[in-house]
Amino acid sequence: MAVYTIEEVNHRCKVELSISSLFEMMACLRKCYISSGKMDGAPPFPVARFEEFFRENASLLHKFYGRYEYGAQLAEFLVDLPVPHTFSQLMAYIDRVSRYEFLYYLFGRYLSEKEVEMYLTQLASPFDDIRSKITSLGGVVNDEQLEFAQNYEQYLQELTSLWERFYQQCYAHIESILSPLWDQANERLRAELRQSGIDKIVRKLLYDYPIPEQFPTKETKLIKLYPSYFVSPKFIIVWGLGELHIVYDIKHYLDGKEISFNEQRLEIQYDERQLQYVADIAKSLSEIVRVKILSLIANEEKIRSQEMANQLNITVPTVSRHLNILKQSNLIIERKENGYHLYEINEKEVRSYCSAVKKILGIENDET
Repeated sequence: MAVYTIEEVNHRCKVELSISSLFEMMACLRKCYISSGKMDGAPPFPVARFEEFFRENASLLHKFYGRYEYGAQLAEFLVDLPVPHTFSQLMAYIDRVSRYEFLYYLFGRYLSEKEVEMYLTQLASPFDDIRSKITSLGGVVNDEQLEFAQNYEQYLQELTSLWERFYQQCYAHIESILSPLWDQANERLRAELRQSGIDKIVRKLLYDYPIPEQFPTKETKLIKLYPSYFVSPKFIIVWGLGELHIVYDIKHYLDGKEISFNEQRLEIQYDERQLQYVADIAKSLSEIVRVKILSLIANEEKIRSQEMANQLNITVPTVSRHLNILKQSNLIIERKENGYHLYEINEKEVRSYCSAVKKILGIENDET
């Protein structure tokens, strides 16, 4: 494909302003990795959570985010995710996506899904051939990406578990605080687009970094802009298939006072630990699959992981990931019998959670 400068863009392409909590989460996760969990300069977010998360997951963070290109390809997986861009939507999407579709994104979309499948199932040395093919197309594939393909089930489970822990431990607590700021930044960007046009806007958003050669081409039909607090300029571009996705820094459109996060509106009359307890359990129950798993455990004595996977039409590693989250929330109890892991509902914890919710909402615990 020929390369064009920004002045040669088809100016009739459509420009949309959107919000993606997931792009923001990926930028936040990368910032957590780069800063070793020390979110210097960040507003009064629960910084200790980031540091704890980094300590607990340093090896996995390095494994998946130690190479920028690798982390960027993982973010590209979000481009075709159905809206809304919620975390639960992402997890549901990953549960049903095929191995070859995921690797299509991971390899930078240089090979089609069918080509990825053909290389991995029909060729004697698939990874050498994949590297050669992508290189011949002007792309680069690194060892980490090929290792992911070789160890797909294990790596995908590790990656999604990492994302899930990060969302629950760090990001879910700040998502609602950022939401009104995204709206505000988009409104100001919309006004400036009317006055200045997309060319000047992009130069501003890139902080004078060189505009990438491939940005954008005459084939670009749609440009989407997403606001972010945690973005870095190098994370800004996700492109291809006639669409360009730009994750931009909201600091271009909000001043320091507006992003100081005045938390007076967050005054709460309840015990903070109790609120956190309820919020954490609620996150564990936010996935329909996990609620179904709880129902299976409650209604089918001594049910095994494979049987759950069969009934829910998902993989055993996916079941294991959901079971781990339910165990972490103490909603189920695990025991081993005849070499099998069996589960039962922790009724005491369920009653405790229901009681806490009623107390927070001011509902009397009247069982009559």
